Amino acid sequence: MPYVSSPVTPGVHETPFRYSSSRENFAYEVSLRTASSSPWLGELRAAHRLVQVLLRGELLGQYELLDFLIWPEGLLTRVSLRGSFSLSEFLSLLKEKSAPAGGAPGRFWDDELQWIKLVPPEKIPESTGAFLQTAGRIRQGLPTAGGAASPLFFFYRNSRLL
Repeated sequence: MPYVSSPVTPGVHETPFRYSSSRENFAYEVSLRTASSSPWLGELRAAHRLVQVLLRGELLGQYELLDFLIWPEGLLTRVSLRGSFSLSEFLSLLKEKSAPAGGAPGRFWDDELQWIKLVPPEKIPESTGAFLQTAGRIRQGLPTAGGAASPLFFFYRNSRLL
């Protein structure tokens, strides 16, 4: 830290340090679970609302979705934030706008995140592999009704990133 002196006022000047050249290169892996008392995400209408919320934020340029997975117990996503949009804003928007009509958002999602991880750009390929394995485990763990597929399992991958 260099010392700067002037005849009028002495002072110290610190050169700013950049922690990252671009925060847009980082991705967040986030897993949210639905409240155990409310199986609302198992309904097609609720899952559709959640998909709309996710895609709307991307269209508005707030973030870029790498991929996401929706199943009756929750959401697993990888997202890269844009501009000044923060992770807490992303989560608040998601919880508020995806809640079924007429209900308080806090009633439908667990307060605590199930999983959160910051993924640097060089680790995204590894993260993709782990994400796909996790999606497979979740799919295998879903109950089946008489050999039929699970009532709801929605997987999205951003084709621009393949």
